[in-house]
Amino acid sequence: MKPIVVGVLAVSIAASGAPALAQNPAQGAPRQQVPAAGGGEIRGAVVDGEGSAPIGSAAVSVWSRADSSLVTGAVVRPDGSFRIEGLRPGSYYLKVSAPGYAARTIEDVAIAGPSGRFSAGNVPLTRSAMVLEGLTVTGERSAGATIAPDRNAYQAKDVAPAAGNASDVLQNVPSVEVDADGKVSLRGNENVVVQINGRPAPLRGAQLAGYLRQLPANLLERVEVVPNPSAKDDPEGMAGIINIVLKQNVDLGLSGGMTLAGSTSDRYVASGNVGYQSGPVTLFTSYGFNSDRRSVVGINDRLRLGAERTPLAFTEQDIAGDETNGGHNLNATLDYRLSRQDVLTNSLLVNRRNATDESLSAYSELNGTRLLLDRYDRTRDSQNDNLLVDYTLAFKRTLEPQRHELSTELRFNRSDEEDRTLLWRLPVGEAGLAAAQATPEAETNVLDALTYQLTAQADYTRMLRERTKLETGYKGNARWLDRGYEVLTDPLGTGDWESSDRSNELELDEQVHAAYGVVSQGAGKFDLQAGLRAEYARRDFSLAGAESYPHSYTSLFPSALVSYKLNDATQAKVSYSRRIRRPGTQELNPFPVFFDPQNVFLGNPELNPEYTDAIELGLQRSWRMGSLQVSPFYRHTSDVIRFIIDTDDVVAGREVTTISFKNLDTSDSWGTDVNGSLRLGPMFSGFAGFNVYKMVTEGGSAESAVSSDAVTWSGRVNGTLNVSKQTALQASYFYRAPMAIEGGRFASMAMTNLSVRHRLPGDKATVSLRVSDPFDTMRFRVEAGDDNLTQVTERKFNSRAVHLTFQYNFGKAPKIRQRPQEQADSSPSFGPQ
Repeated sequence: MKPIVVGVLAVSIAASGAPALAQNPAQGAPRQQVPAAGGGEIRGAVVDGEGSAPIGSAAVSVWSRADSSLVTGAVVRPDGSFRIEGLRPGSYYLKVSAPGYAARTIEDVAIAGPSGRFSAGNVPLTRSAMVLEGLTVTGERSAGATIAPDRNAYQAKDVAPAAGNASDVLQNVPSVEVDADGKVSLRGNENVVVQINGRPAPLRGAQLAGYLRQLPANLLERVEVVPNPSAKDDPEGMAGIINIVLKQNVDLGLSGGMTLAGSTSDRYVASGNVGYQSGPVTLFTSYGFNSDRRSVVGINDRLRLGAERTPLAFTEQDIAGDETNGGHNLNATLDYRLSRQDVLTNSLLVNRRNATDESLSAYSELNGTRLLLDRYDRTRDSQNDNLLVDYTLAFKRTLEPQRHELSTELRFNRSDEEDRTLLWRLPVGEAGLAAAQATPEAETNVLDALTYQLTAQADYTRMLRERTKLETGYKGNARWLDRGYEVLTDPLGTGDWESSDRSNELELDEQVHAAYGVVSQGAGKFDLQAGLRAEYARRDFSLAGAESYPHSYTSLFPSALVSYKLNDATQAKVSYSRRIRRPGTQELNPFPVFFDPQNVFLGNPELNPEYTDAIELGLQRSWRMGSLQVSPFYRHTSDVIRFIIDTDDVVAGREVTTISFKNLDTSDSWGTDVNGSLRLGPMFSGFAGFNVYKMVTEGGSAESAVSSDAVTWSGRVNGTLNVSKQTALQASYFYRAPMAIEGGRFASMAMTNLSVRHRLPGDKATVSLRVSDPFDTMRFRVEAGDDNLTQVTERKFNSRAVHLTFQYNFGKAPKIRQRPQEQADSSPSFGPQ
């Protein structure tokens, strides 16, 4: 590894938004939290600064001038008035806010004497510019969904109330798919960035899939789907961003909860969380343990073809095995309010993951007339261990919430992965028993990879005029990877291991520096946004004992959004953004990696990144009973990275099929995404989603074998029936039609989930029962080939299971909702949890 220190130390100046106490809307007038015995009170009314009309959605919070700690708060009455009682003598200040308005602070509020009174009078608020990148825009929340111009947000407890982990939640989110290996895609595209609390997930590929499977579902607050991000966001991910927002809600004092879950298919979850808030300190800690064991069966059949596609040889492979995924996950966040304007945040993520793969593959080799030539077994015993430590130190000063802020962040993570795989080849006699005189072949693959990543970021927000907003910032990222791959063979089965020439070592140093600027402007019913991000990237991919592959490039990423509000319930938009996908380490590594003796993976160290220009239209309408959103989209990708399959290759003296990568010419896709929600009073709520798209890939010439032209579609429905105040039933169904790819075709995929959730007396505990895949339809199948060979691969996991979950929460009813840094919301959130 060649350590290159890249850091940015930014002097920060910014202030924090005011969290507030939740109220109990079940009572007639809003009820505020009484912090201590006292007879003082504050009265006033919140009105519109332009027309003096009352603002019934406003919130008022009371803060101590002595230590800048939150004392109490209230939601105003429908007529805009508020009355806060139970205050001790002292000096305070008020923060008043409402959705769509700029927050206001009232200084020098004094309660003189045991029964002191303070009249705030009419508190006028001025209308604020719409924040396009957040969730503060005017939108309708229906059936657990929030629709905004640039993203949709889905409450985890509504879309998947009985889910066991984060993957289960994502499987129920419209436009999102999770395949049998845990890979996440958006609108059928796997080139999507997964974020955790607005920050890119520190894991990728199979590691990320394993992490999502062990992240307990009860720790998720919502999932945000951002198909066309602005220039403020990282441009990684052709399809957009999926942001998983973890719960950060705590009580005044101590609160927490626990979850225990088990299933008939050897899947177990145990998790807990504890929150504490007192004065300037807010602490939230969660821990989760997950154990998931799944049996896998499948086939991998190959047919070699000769002239005029005459069969030459058959290989039939039957696979049976078990896969396990488990580990421990710890999240801890500590916020310390240094002053009324300054907040220091420490976030720590520790993830320990382990996975195993134990399988037996039975091979039969036949000639072109299907005469048996050979029969043998291959066993696979794989153990993977990964330790991730991710730490973030952030500082934020807010001079005026969402109007004048500056924040900085320094993030470091370290991932240590070890993978050991033992392979055996055992000849089998006519009777199906291992021949005693046969010589077994053995092979051991050992992978040791260590990755460091350092990120420094500074963001500045300033309202230039009443409806003009500027956002700008810098982000620097450096990643260093050391990867050693050792292959040992024992061809005679005598225990004398020899190093293979397939052993290799590689290093990857990658740096990305970016600066961005985004301007938002309101004009009547229009809200406009334009942004530009400039990046300089450099990578050096080097192989031990071989040449280096340095590559540097500069990129510009413009973005634009125009939103028009037809009326209070209908909004239209058009957006544009440019995205990038940088090739991963596995795609760059040219050394062969054998999936099995006949399928080899080969990377390409000379790959270029691919760029995508995306345009999306949108029309969204909300009703009292639900909402509908229609989003046609078009994507054009240059230097598209695609699989290249060579069915007639030779590696390490074996005739194999190799899978590699190549930059093709272009790819175009267009389609429509339709999402709707429905709420029929308190009894029923549901989602429905449908998307259809066409993808055309050009391989660089009219005769290219890797070109494709295909149409596919998918649909999803999700409904919840509240049979009583305590009991709810939910059903969901997902279907993806067959999909053609370059040189092959994916079969259709379907998945069903049924669940019942019951809240126990006292509203502290919940019991859920979920049946996953009751009709046993979840499977993966792909057919690929050319004039030399055809191959069929199919896997079936034991996804059919019954899951039982128990959840318990403790703590006071009033809560403070801590707003994550990435969520642009100038108003506190009130309401029961």
